[in-house]
Amino acid sequence: MPAEASGTTPRRVGSRRYALAFVAATLVGLFATSVANKAYAPEMYATGGMIPAANAHAKGLNYAVFDLNLNIRALRDAQLARMTKTPDIIIIGASHWQESHKELLKGRDIFNAHIHRDYWEDLLGMVELLVKHDKLPRKLIFSLRDKQFTPVDDRKDWLWEPGIPAYRAMARRLGLEPESYLKTAPYDRARALISLPMLFENVTRWHNAAEHPMATDQTHFQSLDVLLPDGSILWSEDHKNIFTQERARRESNAFAQAAISDPPRIDAKGVAAFGKVLDFLKGHGVKVYFVQPPFNPVFYDRVQGTPYMDGLNRLDDLTRRIAAERGIPVFGSFNPHRLGCTADQYIDAEHANPKCLQHVWDEFIALEAAEGKS
Repeated sequence: MPAEASGTTPRRVGSRRYALAFVAATLVGLFATSVANKAYAPEMYATGGMIPAANAHAKGLNYAVFDLNLNIRALRDAQLARMTKTPDIIIIGASHWQESHKELLKGRDIFNAHIHRDYWEDLLGMVELLVKHDKLPRKLIFSLRDKQFTPVDDRKDWLWEPGIPAYRAMARRLGLEPESYLKTAPYDRARALISLPMLFENVTRWHNAAEHPMATDQTHFQSLDVLLPDGSILWSEDHKNIFTQERARRESNAFAQAAISDPPRIDAKGVAAFGKVLDFLKGHGVKVYFVQPPFNPVFYDRVQGTPYMDGLNRLDDLTRRIAAERGIPVFGSFNPHRLGCTADQYIDAEHANPKCLQHVWDEFIALEAAEGKS
């Protein structure tokens, strides 16, 4: 029977074949891009990409990386799995604590489990990792930042997405209904993985680099940042040269301008889930503390009397109410002036250097001393 008689013309057959070939080629291209991004940026995208760093840390070595754009939640999982003993103190918080070295605690056994851009799900997810690897410490410090309880729909970043499986596991452990898969699926991470501009950036970085990620006993590199076994980081010389006081002031003012009309929002579901975690920890004999990370004075002064500050005050009130209800000590402050932190001790609006962080830890040390006398 002629093709015309069957209702299918040669042109239609050709069009369908072309469409199928186009779809197949597109899928192959996306797959190849994702494979290449994993190969050139394994610390961010590859399954097991942070295991070399965790293996190095288990041997007491540092691990040098291009920068801190990496899957730090996977690193914490792998680190905890390889620890041979449970640290006495663990702090869970955001990158405010990235330069918080163990020396600031003056001999105390602490692990810095900070992660990038944490939200309330991470408060559950990080505890899940501690339980999973039998590493619940004697003392656990939660750092609660301004955006901690932001609802999923209001978030503008995606670094939290890899932590969702651990969050779901803890939610099930606590008998909670987790956030829906539609809200928490790693859409943005998947888009980045198949991004051609991202691939170009990763390939260019790799082939132009004079130094590549590696395990090392060195602490300073020209172009590589260093991940330390205690969970903290050291900046490369290139980064330190960028982090001038003028840049920090400019970043702080820009951040403040964007934040003024974007106050912290509080998800009641997240607050309730956090309460369940606190009850769980109490039942396991863990002493909990809250800490507030101090802002750059330039940012903090700029947002006074704005909707943002009203939201920050609401978060502060919430934190202290939860603490009072459960007898949880609170130290640190969003207010840098109260702690004695100055603008020259920051690289931007939020990230303090060890000089400022020492003031925060001195409060904790004094708190411990007072507890010992009571």
